[in-house]
Amino acid sequence: MRKIIVNNPIIDYFLASFRNKDTDTYNCNIAVENISFFLAGETSKFLQTTEENVTTPLGQIICPVIDEEVVLVPVLRAGVSMLSAYQRLLPKTKTGFVWAHRTEEVLPVIDKAKFPRNENGDVDLQGKTIIILDTMLATAGTVNAAVELITKYEPKQIICASILSTPLGISNLSDKITALITASERDGLDERAYIYPGVGDSGDRLYG
Repeated sequence: MRKIIVNNPIIDYFLASFRNKDTDTYNCNIAVENISFFLAGETSKFLQTTEENVTTPLGQIICPVIDEEVVLVPVLRAGVSMLSAYQRLLPKTKTGFVWAHRTEEVLPVIDKAKFPRNENGDVDLQGKTIIILDTMLATAGTVNAAVELITKYEPKQIICASILSTPLGISNLSDKITALITASERDGLDERAYIYPGVGDSGDRLYG
């Protein structure tokens, strides 16, 4: 698995805003969306491209363009905050959803999943790039549970994108994941296995 830390002063600015306890839900969403644009750009390097002959006002030029349909899978609730950035930057996307929670023993439970289907009504993930979106990668339990569910449908590759990741979460990630794209690996875990200092409960920060 490749680990890619995406960082620049703009990301630092919006990450500081997301961390700040006084930032309201509107600006938390702005922060996550703007960081996600950068993550999506890095994620695109793993996608198939083809050469296209483009006619400009003055002539012609061969341009590489993304030529692959991907399936975005946000983990509810917080992962949905990353979705619009990926949808706006990647030209061929469909979206699935994973509902999950952690038990008091910090064990991941997938409550429900819904994936795109083909004309026959079958789940349509085979041979496709899957991008799991989750704002916080703490222990990696939830992401790994989602990966186990997704791999049954024989995808081409699975990429995970997160805003904050911990070293433990990164080391625990399934070897079925091609790459992790994240903005930070600086945080640790507290005694409840919550990311510390983190942002608090990211779902609550984003949606109230």
